[in-house]
Amino acid sequence: MKPTFLTATFILSLALLACERKTAVNHVPREEALKVARDAAQEAFQQLSGELAQAIQAGGTVAAIPVCKSKAESLVSKVAGERELSMIRLSDRPRNPSQMATGADLAAIESFRAAILAGNPPSPAVSQEADGSTLVRLPIVASQPLCLQCHGSDNDISAETRAAILASYPDDKATGYRLNELRGIWRIGVRAP
Repeated sequence: MKPTFLTATFILSLALLACERKTAVNHVPREEALKVARDAAQEAFQQLSGELAQAIQAGGTVAAIPVCKSKAESLVSKVAGERELSMIRLSDRPRNPSQMATGADLAAIESFRAAILAGNPPSPAVSQEADGSTLVRLPIVASQPLCLQCHGSDNDISAETRAAILASYPDDKATGYRLNELRGIWRIGVRAP
């Protein structure tokens, strides 16, 4: 009886070991994930900035509001789809309520803001997830004076622009920023091959 029990235990141990090896998760290396995330964020930012600049040139800042509302998410989704990753912009003071940061995203915002206030560049937040993806959180900074026309203080935003913002986003919280202030984050999920 004992040899059969030992044999069964040995076979079960081998089977469990084989299952563990099959379910081992490979992650994209940190530096590679950072590069992929930065490139994706830069591409999405350039595309969105280009669309907004065209709208502003054609019809002023007010003309940028519907472009941002109708195209921003689809441009980000397009870049994410082409690069086979997940990507979203989040904030603790969002214009779009679906982009409210919570949990680890909110913690990243607080960490980035503290670094900037201390005079240091914020370091990307990188975490490896159980599904094999690597999450990269990158800061979004109001780095251009043009940003303040929609995201600045009452002195920066014209009454006409503010009315257009509130017409599209009645619960808007994305104003009151100053130049070079953290406005939010990119959360980008880089999947392992």
